[in-house]
Amino acid sequence: MQARITQFACALALAATWAPSAGLADLLNGDFEDGGGSLNNWTVFNNVVPNVLADTTTPYSGTHAVKVFGGFNGNPNYSGIFQGVATPPGLVWQASCNVRHNAGDSIAGTANAVVMKIEFYRVFGAQHGSADFLEEHSITILDGDSPEDRWLFRAFQAPAPAEAVEARIAFVFAQPDNEGGAAFVDAVDLKFAGAGNAWHLVWNDEFLDGTVDSSKWHVEDIHHIKNNELQYYAPDDVYEQNGNLVLRSQERSYWGYDTDGNWRHFDYTSGMVSTYGRFAPAYGRIEIYAKLAGTKGMWPAHWMLSQLGGWPPEIDIMEMTGDAPWRIVMSLHWGPLEPGQLPWEIGQTANTEYWGPDYTQAFHKFAVEWWPDLLVWYIDDVPRFSAARAEVPDEPMYLILNTAVGGDWPGAPDGTSVFPQYHEIDYVRAYVTADAGIGLATITDTMAYSGVADGSIEAGEYIAAFDGINSGLGDRLGENSTLYVDSGADGRLTFALDSANALPTTGSFGVVIYIDSVDEGFPSTRDFTDGADIERLMVSGMGPGGQRADLYFAVGFRADYAICLAPDTARVYELSTGLHTLINGADLGAATDIWSGTDSSYQIDDGTYGQRMREFELRLEDLGLEHGDSFRFIATLLNGAAAYRYDEFVGVASGNWWDGASPGNATVVLKRDDFVQFTTAPPAGDLNGNLIIDTLDFPAFLNCFTGPCALSTCDPPLYGDPGCGFAEFVQDGAVDVLDLRGFQVAFGS
Repeated sequence: MQARITQFACALALAATWAPSAGLADLLNGDFEDGGGSLNNWTVFNNVVPNVLADTTTPYSGTHAVKVFGGFNGNPNYSGIFQGVATPPGLVWQASCNVRHNAGDSIAGTANAVVMKIEFYRVFGAQHGSADFLEEHSITILDGDSPEDRWLFRAFQAPAPAEAVEARIAFVFAQPDNEGGAAFVDAVDLKFAGAGNAWHLVWNDEFLDGTVDSSKWHVEDIHHIKNNELQYYAPDDVYEQNGNLVLRSQERSYWGYDTDGNWRHFDYTSGMVSTYGRFAPAYGRIEIYAKLAGTKGMWPAHWMLSQLGGWPPEIDIMEMTGDAPWRIVMSLHWGPLEPGQLPWEIGQTANTEYWGPDYTQAFHKFAVEWWPDLLVWYIDDVPRFSAARAEVPDEPMYLILNTAVGGDWPGAPDGTSVFPQYHEIDYVRAYVTADAGIGLATITDTMAYSGVADGSIEAGEYIAAFDGINSGLGDRLGENSTLYVDSGADGRLTFALDSANALPTTGSFGVVIYIDSVDEGFPSTRDFTDGADIERLMVSGMGPGGQRADLYFAVGFRADYAICLAPDTARVYELSTGLHTLINGADLGAATDIWSGTDSSYQIDDGTYGQRMREFELRLEDLGLEHGDSFRFIATLLNGAAAYRYDEFVGVASGNWWDGASPGNATVVLKRDDFVQFTTAPPAGDLNGNLIIDTLDFPAFLNCFTGPCALSTCDPPLYGDPGCGFAEFVQDGAVDVLDLRGFQVAFGS
C-alpha cells in the first residue's frame, strides 16, 4: 500500500510540473495538411525515389496522408519520417496513428513492414544510435498479413527514461527483399499519456474495504479439469488484507467437486476470481498491480476469456511459473480449432517471454492495451510485446486472476516447494481510450436556423443528412432511409427520420439514438437494467422477459444520453446503470412536451408522405450541451418487446458479421469510427463565430438592425455572410427591437 501511495504522489508531482498543455507535446503537422499537403516539420530519411511523400490517394482525414515505400537501395533498406518533442524523465508518452495499404499496391504477401517507434534522447536533435540516444520502443503497425483497403488504428505508450530531454515518434518502412508495395500513415499524434489524456478509468477495484466485492468478482469454488492441474479453488483462499486482494495457495487435504461433477480429494488448494457476468469490456486497457506467488509448481496468471462462451480466444496478460520467477509470458491464442487441437500446437498463438527481476519479491504493473486488430503488452509501463493481426478478439472478454498449482507447464510441487504462497493484487483498473477517432462523418453547423419539428422535411431544412445501412425491418432506418440533424442559434437541436417504409405508430418498435456529449458515460449497454416501460427497455437493450441485445459502442465512444423515438412518443434520458433519468420528451403530435412546455416536440407527416417522416425537437441543454459543443451519435433499431436488434443503423459502416442478417439478441460490438460527430451552431448574437458575444459582434448586429434584414426575411448565413440569421434572438424573419433586447441581455451575461 505504501508503494502505491508513493507512486501516486510522484505521479501527481510530475503532472503538476508538466501539466498537459498546448506546449507539452505539440507534434506539428500530424495530419500532413500543412501548406496544402506536405511533410513540413518532419525529418525524412532514405527518400531516394522519392519514396516518402505527402499524397492524396486515400487520406484518413483532410486531403493528405504520408505515403511511404521502399527505396530499393539495399537488402534491407529503411525509409520513413520522424519528429521529436521535449520531455522530462519519467513522463509516459502515447504514440498513435492510422495506417493502411491498398489492394493493387499493398505489401500483402511480402516481407515488408511498417514500424512505429518512440525514441528517447539525452540531447534534442541527436543522431539515432549516437551516444546521446537512450532507448527506443516499437510495434509493427502494418505487415504482409494486414487487411487491405481500410484504416487501422495503432497506438502504444512508453515512459521517458532518466536523462531524457526529447521524445521522438518515428515511422520506419522496412524493405528487406526489394519487394514492392506502399503504406499510408495519417492522423499521427504523440501526447502525454497521464491524467486522463490518453485513457479514462471506467472500472476498478482498489481492495480497500476488507471484503471481496461480489458485485465485481466471482470467487471460484470448484476444480477445473484442465492442464493436469492439482489445485481445488477454495473460497477461503481468496480474501482482502492490507489493501490487497490475496490469492493463497496451500498444501492441505481438501474435498470438493470437479467440473465433471465428481466429489474428489485434493492435496492443494488455491484462489481464483473472475469478472464473469459482472464486467466484460470490448477493447481498452487492463492494468493489474501485483506481487506474484513463486515456488516450484506455482502458476500465477492474469488472463481473459470470452464472455460469449467458447475457447479460444484467450488473452494472457501475464503468466509465470514458480521455477522461473524472472520470466513473464504474454500470449494471444485464437481459433478455430478442430477437436483435440490446441492453438499453440498448430501455430495459432502469438507470444513472447520477457526476463526481468524476480516478480515474487515486489509489486509490478502488468497491463495490456487492446485495440481492434492490435494488442500491446506492458510490464511496469514499458511495452514488451505486441500482436497486430486480424485474430485479435472483437468480442467482450472477462478477466481472470488465479494461481494454479502443478499442471503440464510448471510441473508438480516437489520437496523444494514452500507453502503457503501468496499472489497479492494491489489494484485492478480498466480504462477506455480518450481517442475515439473522427467518426464516419464530421459536421460543423454554421447556420443560424435549425430544422423545425412540424412533420415535414423540406429541401435544405437540415444541415446534415445520413443514410442508414441494411434493411432487416423493411428499411425503417436502413439503406434507403435518412436521418437528419440540425441545430440552431436559439439552442434547439432537431433530429428527423425519413424512412423508406414508415415506422408503425403503435407497437414496440423504435429507434434509439445514443449520444456521447460529456466526458463520462458508458462504453456499452451491458450494465443497463432499467426496464420500467417500453422506451426504457429499448434504451437498455433489454426485453421484458430478461432478454438482452447488448451493444458495445465504437472504441472511445461513451454514451451519456439516449433519445428513444418510439411509435407514439419520444423520450430523452440521461443514462444510468439503475433508473435512467427522464429529461424531456413529447407524445407524437402533441402541442406541448411532457412537462407541458414547448422545449420538445415530436411530429409526424400528415399522410402526404405516407407518415414516413418524423421530427423530434429538443434543447441543447437536454443533452448536456452548449452552443459550439460537439457530440457523437449513432442510431439503432430495436423491438423492445423482445430485445431484438435489427441490422439497420445510422452512423455505422457496413462490413459487419450481422449485415443482411439482424443480430437479434446477440451482442454487437461496433468498429472504430462507427459514429457521426456533430458540432452545434454558435448562439444568437455571435456574429463572428467565436462563441463569445462581445463588442466585436456589436457593429455587425447594428448593421443587421438598421439594414435590409430589419424589414425582410434573412437567408440563413455562414460566418461573414452579410445575412443576419445570428442577429435573430426571436426567429421571426426580422431583426427588430425584440432582438436588440435579446442582444443586450446576452451581451450583459
